[in-house]
Amino acid sequence: MPSGSEDPARALTLRHQELDRQLLELRQRIVAFSFACYGSAAKLVGPDSLKAGCAIPSRFTGDGDSTLWNGLLCFTGRNPWACESVRSSQTDDGRMWRSSRRAKTRNDGDEYPQASFSRDMARGVLLYLLQTRDQELANRWSQYITSQGGLCPDHFDYSCDIRGQSYRRINHVLDTLSATRISFTHTVFPCLWPVYPMSSALHETMMEKRVQENQSFHLHLAAIDLMMDPHMQKPLYDARTRKAMAQTLFERKPYNLFYQYLAQGPTAELKERILRIAPASRPPFLSQWVWEREIPQRDLEKFGLTPGPGQDPEKLEKAFKAFVDLESMGWDFVFIIDLVVGQHPDPT
Repeated sequence: MPSGSEDPARALTLRHQELDRQLLELRQRIVAFSFACYGSAAKLVGPDSLKAGCAIPSRFTGDGDSTLWNGLLCFTGRNPWACESVRSSQTDDGRMWRSSRRAKTRNDGDEYPQASFSRDMARGVLLYLLQTRDQELANRWSQYITSQGGLCPDHFDYSCDIRGQSYRRINHVLDTLSATRISFTHTVFPCLWPVYPMSSALHETMMEKRVQENQSFHLHLAAIDLMMDPHMQKPLYDARTRKAMAQTLFERKPYNLFYQYLAQGPTAELKERILRIAPASRPPFLSQWVWEREIPQRDLEKFGLTPGPGQDPEKLEKAFKAFVDLESMGWDFVFIIDLVVGQHPDPT
């Protein structure tokens, strides 16, 4: 006869297995309506007729963040096509682009109201490198950054400059792969370089400030940094510090399932919430990676909520669900499903 302590464990295992089965069925439905442009996860801000914009040449804007989205999908280990999309977003000179389509057309910053690459897109490359250990791509990219003094030559809005923390983060990942480090002595803010060693010492304090104060996609970037950290050869934080910062993320945004995953792991409760919140059918606008967005005012007002802390958690979840059903791009839920399916929380 099994002991009493074994019965709950067996029940929990069976519960996870059933939830995983449902999640895989849900994933299949979501993939069917999610949009890809030249093999890259992309978005559509409107009807399916906009898919015609995914062409060469075209000023299609739905793949502007594709390297980040593909890097996240690649990092789960369940989407080799997304890894390939990041790889094909590099041109022969080592330069990385926002999507594989833009790499093919070499769309520079003059064609869009944004630089051709950015520090947040660089995180997509770092996620790809940590998953694939592609030293060849890493070395080409490192050499390009070193020769350019930045992530791209077009300095529209300064999003391609290398700052102290991004310099350190990129080199930590390159060190993990035993790839060539980036090294240069100039950027668009040369006056900051003398304080780089001090910025290293302050990195953890600044990260704690980011998780406490950032909003929207800036907070999402902090979450990505926490997710990457334990996979580096020399993590920037210990496990306790990462856990505390992840918990802060989740307490601030209790509707955000990605933050819940970082704080608690692949719990049965999280899997149930994914099944409850994910879009059951194609949203009218496949326009948002919802984990990087705040709940829009229009959806808060539907449930009598206002921006800021102290809101009813159940109403917040309903407001977030309304946002998801209207605007989720689909790939955001493929990502969170792939992080949890087949996984149980670490008992430690």
